[in-house]
Amino acid sequence: MSAFLLAATGCAAQEDTSAPAAGAQSSPPAVAMRVDRPTMLLGTWPESVDRGLRDRAEQNMSNVKKLLSTEPTSLVGTAYVRAEEVHSRERGLHIPDDDQRVIMISAVSGTITDPTATLDKIFGGIPNVTDVRPVPPGPLGGTTGCGIGQAETGLRVDICVWSDHHTLGMVTFVGFAKTDDPQGVFGQIRAEVEQPAK
Repeated sequence: MSAFLLAATGCAAQEDTSAPAAGAQSSPPAVAMRVDRPTMLLGTWPESVDRGLRDRAEQNMSNVKKLLSTEPTSLVGTAYVRAEEVHSRERGLHIPDDDQRVIMISAVSGTITDPTATLDKIFGGIPNVTDVRPVPPGPLGGTTGCGIGQAETGLRVDICVWSDHHTLGMVTFVGFAKTDDPQGVFGQIRAEVEQPAK
């Protein structure tokens, strides 16, 4: 499953000349924040056992980390799949190809001097992503935006990014239909990943 992700979800750290992404903005939380790896995402999505998916999320995390102004204080790079897929694999059952939904999370905490410029750099470094638009950042604040890409297999890929003064993260939805509302789910995922620093 991991091969189709490579073209659509790469995150380059270098700057480019693409037009900046207009992210939605609001004030950052007053307290320092960190990123944590949920054991179960959205209550029903366990962490994937697919090493290829997790490697890709970790690679994106490494590229995102380069945009921090300081050394990272916490890191997350992993992927989640439907619970049914995990249970099927554990029982040695064939997983049908008609549902390949994956959620990848690549996030870091540290110091982000300019959240808006940082968000623009992330979207500028992802190839073949279009229709980048701001989305409401919610109570966690910062700058947020989502764009649409396509995997090599033709699956839809939604990429949502947040950037605030404490954390920076990218959530990639592979194989989600527009009616699944990945942009709405993005806020819930961010709230599970971004937590007050202890």
